[in-house]
Amino acid sequence: METWIAVIASFAAVAAAVATGVSGRFVQQQVREMRRQTDLQQAIAEGSSSPYVWADVRLQSRNGWNLEFVVGNSGPTVAVNVRITIDPPFPVDRGGAHLDVMHRRLSEGLSSLAPGRALHWTLGTSPDLVNRPGSLAHRVHIACDGPYGPVPISEYSVDLADFRESVARHDGTLVDVAREIAALGKKLPDQRKPFLIENRGEDD
Repeated sequence: METWIAVIASFAAVAAAVATGVSGRFVQQQVREMRRQTDLQQAIAEGSSSPYVWADVRLQSRNGWNLEFVVGNSGPTVAVNVRITIDPPFPVDRGGAHLDVMHRRLSEGLSSLAPGRALHWTLGTSPDLVNRPGSLAHRVHIACDGPYGPVPISEYSVDLADFRESVARHDGTLVDVAREIAALGKKLPDQRKPFLIENRGEDD
């Protein structure tokens, strides 16, 4: 009888040890999953609250002829220490000394770029830029900091050859509207001058 009691007690001890081991592993798995979910939620929160800085080459809307380099922030927060390098740099003609300044300023870093803000630089006329021989691809490298520290680096190519055979469109701006209003105003009679009433006969 005592032997059976000892055997049963041994089985119970083994079962308890196995259960404790399984329970311990389960708890460890749960803790790891909770940490993973916490890290994921934190990454999502930081990503949704980080600035999104982009750069692109576009046709100037006011004339549909020149190309311009545009840097903007489409994110919800301010981007600081915005560093942009362009490889190779955009070509500089005899009248484009300002492009050297643009490249230097962007590589050294913009102090800040608020949400919804965009900066524009004129590159030159589209025919001169898109009809050059050789590769027209420029590698753009963007780095900046946000509320949670450095934002992941963005890097991609902008190929000016994509503008070939595209339609040069002038969409019009408020400046055009103002010019049209000013032109119409010149055609109207001067309101400061008195109206001259023609002196007609008494029979009229």
